[in-house]
Amino acid sequence: MTYEEIAEKYGVTKGAVYLALRDAGLAGKRPSYKHLLPWTVAQVHANAHPALMLRVLGAEQAGQRVPDVKKGMLGRWLDEMRAADVVVCYDREMPPNPASPTSGGFYYSRRRPEDGPFPADVKDPEQSKTLVRRSEGGKTDEPQGNPKTVEPAQ
Repeated sequence: MTYEEIAEKYGVTKGAVYLALRDAGLAGKRPSYKHLLPWTVAQVHANAHPALMLRVLGAEQAGQRVPDVKKGMLGRWLDEMRAADVVVCYDREMPPNPASPTSGGFYYSRRRPEDGPFPADVKDPEQSKTLVRRSEGGKTDEPQGNPKTVEPAQ
């Protein structure tokens, strides 16, 4: 039985099922998405669209069941990132911007040569590391907005 099925049967959340199983020593290890989310993300930024999409990608890579709706959202988001030639960046101090319009934090930046190419196979955890740029000692680039609206490089 999946966590979702158990949650539905007992009228609780999937998170509550995980916590109960973890406390009983019955839960498997939770997957890590550190290769996609290498930052310590503030709670206020945890549900920003880029963070959600990176976690969905991580779930797919881990072989977890991902709802078709989320797969479709992920595919469109990755297509937009590829077309705009951007990477996901994170800075706790970044104000709201098109990538994270409510709380800020996440933003898109033009892909640099050192970022590597857009991954040919985003389901490969090693290749997918090129979707994000690790922080450079607090230094950030100017946010580039939603991948749909990024202007071409001059």
